[in-house]
Amino acid sequence: MPVRRLAHSTAAFAAAVLLTACGLADTGSSAATAAKLKAQEAEQARAAQAQIESQLEAAQQQAEQRRKEIEAATR
Repeated sequence: MPVRRLAHSTAAFAAAVLLTACGLADTGSSAATAAKLKAQEAEQARAAQAQIESQLEAAQQQAEQRRKEIEAATR
């Protein structure tokens, strides 16, 4: 009888360990997915910033060109 109880307890313990391991794997998987998403968001933010800086530079160059044209026309 004690061997049977020990086997039952061992099986219950093994099941608990396996379920815990699955939970840890899910947690690790979720953390990795979240990290990937954050990295993608950061890359998108960098790309958007570069595009805005490029557009700003183009607008500044266009404004400078217009200023020069107006200055040349008023001489």
